[in-house]
Amino acid sequence: MVTGSSSGAMIGALYATGREMVEFESLILGLRKKDFWEGNSLTMLGRLLRKGLNGYSGVLTGKATRKILYPYLGNKKFSDLPIKLGIAVSNLSKNKRELITDGNVLDAVMASIAFPFLYEVQEFQGQEFLDGGIGDGEPIKELILDSSIDRIVIHQVNNNRPVSRNTMKRALDASVQIIESETEDLKSLLAKEKGKKLIRLETNTPYLSPNDFSKGKFALAEGRGTAYRNKAEILGDLELPVFNFFNQ
Repeated sequence: MVTGSSSGAMIGALYATGREMVEFESLILGLRKKDFWEGNSLTMLGRLLRKGLNGYSGVLTGKATRKILYPYLGNKKFSDLPIKLGIAVSNLSKNKRELITDGNVLDAVMASIAFPFLYEVQEFQGQEFLDGGIGDGEPIKELILDSSIDRIVIHQVNNNRPVSRNTMKRALDASVQIIESETEDLKSLLAKEKGKKLIRLETNTPYLSPNDFSKGKFALAEGRGTAYRNKAEILGDLELPVFNFFNQ
């Protein structure tokens, strides 16, 4: 089973379709800001005025991002995927973190990547959602509790994002990091109690921003390096042919 939150939800969902990852590499490396950025300063101001401060929740609606992902995820349901998938989201309607494992995959992905203030709060099934990474950047609780799973591989990406000058953004980033650190410790204790092996891997990448994806190929290379260096521990006795870079 594959689980993910935030950008990990998007990559996990693409992987779970069973298609060759090289297709998605071309998609990701070819992205430009104009592909997913909606309108300009004037149109964004117009949306703010129409919705008012109480109704405005983010710069992007997510429609352009959905359009990019639709050719790959379409109207697929979780049950249509050849690889079992779980997507972590922050459910604002229930004030809790959830792992979505059924329903429309693209809806769940959009909910999980909706970073606060960048994307609008996403709505589907009559509920409101935000970035899954806020409440759980490492969605493995259900895997730890699953008696059929004895080994869990966790991949974290450190993108070396500069510390923001904005106090509110710094506070949000720090809050997420504190939650992540505390829950990571608790999951480690739970895994030990359940006799599960956790394999935590971390990749340090160059900083990428919506304005500059030029170092994307280097970030991808760093991720491949992490996978290759830990190939034996990741795969064990398994064969995953879609990760053909293991054999390069």
